Amino acid sequence: MISRLATAALTAIAYSTLASAEPVQYCPISDICYQVAVPDASSSSNSGNIYLQLRAPTSYSWVAFGTGSAMADSNIFMMYTDGKGNVTISPRAGVGHIMPQYNAITQLTLLEGSGVTNDGKTMIANVRCGNCGSWSGGSMSLAASSADWIAAWKTGAAVDSTDKNAGIHYHDEHEQWAFDLTQGTVSDDSNPFVGVRQFDNNNRGVAGSGSFADPRTLIRGHGVIMAVTFGILYPLGSALMPLLGKWIIHASWQFLAFLLMWAGFGLGLVSSQRIKINFNSTHTKLGVVVVSLMGIQPILGMLHHRYFVKHQTRGLISHAHIWYGRSVIIMGIVNGGLGLKLATAANKYIIAYSVVAGVVFVTYIASALFGEFRRHQRKAGGWEKNSP
Repeated sequence: MISRLATAALTAIAYSTLASAEPVQYCPISDICYQVAVPDASSSSNSGNIYLQLRAPTSYSWVAFGTGSAMADSNIFMMYTDGKGNVTISPRAGVGHIMPQYNAITQLTLLEGSGVTNDGKTMIANVRCGNCGSWSGGSMSLAASSADWIAAWKTGAAVDSTDKNAGIHYHDEHEQWAFDLTQGTVSDDSNPFVGVRQFDNNNRGVAGSGSFADPRTLIRGHGVIMAVTFGILYPLGSALMPLLGKWIIHASWQFLAFLLMWAGFGLGLVSSQRIKINFNSTHTKLGVVVVSLMGIQPILGMLHHRYFVKHQTRGLISHAHIWYGRSVIIMGIVNGGLGLKLATAANKYIIAYSVVAGVVFVTYIASALFGEFRRHQRKAGGWEKNSP
């Protein structure tokens, strides 16, 4: 388990280091994702090729994304199945809230890695666009730090057509966001999606060889580390003190949990930036508060230990360390549930998390009561003034 957590932590470091050498990605919902990559040469000259990827389950009739903040005057790229085991990528011009019209001027080329994969469950379009810096309705800087994009999708029967002007039904939902294209700069003017592992909506690998290409891998690593840290390690580490009475064991255990917490926080920070959640959810906001508050706990623990060694009894700082720690751990456990909700996790994972957290919490309460009982027994017997 520790080796897996260490690997996940190192992955976060690698991602932050290589962030400017990979496509940027946004997943407006859990099973639809869009990526953009801009070669160095195109970014420098503000002209030339850019690379796009659209990925979605085949349960969607079509998915699309395009430039700008609204359909009107947008340069739109639409993907649907062609009925022959591949996908059709259709360049279209947005003209308002009506079906986008086929735009033959946009130079789109379907690249290697495109098609229907994962036993027919996933469709992927890897696309090169030769003139996406400008179009009849507007233009876009290929070196923009905040370029507006839109997306829309429709569930239902497959289009199954090679016609780039095929008729489509009105979208179910739509989304708008901004990409920092400077973070999507790649060195080579070639398909950046070849040899990269893709994921379906159940997070199962469907193609390629890279193991950390999708930010949902980072999200899973973040979730596992934080669940283990706040749901198991911190509560059990707290229980070690009243059960064993050995401060060095308690401190060492909690320090390990402390390090893992920051590794998990790093994974969460990187993945939230890559899918553009940032600090726009209760889970991410509360997560920052929890880890920040927990950063004070080792200092309180040290002050408590020094006070007890000197006075052989608990003081105000001792109770602050104990109750402050308990409060932050509870906040962390609650935030884990919010994280599962944000990730739209399956009910079985939510139930498993709740059961484990509940069992550990009951164990911790029992150990705390046992510790208090033993401390009062020792005090009554005159063995020592008190115990930590």
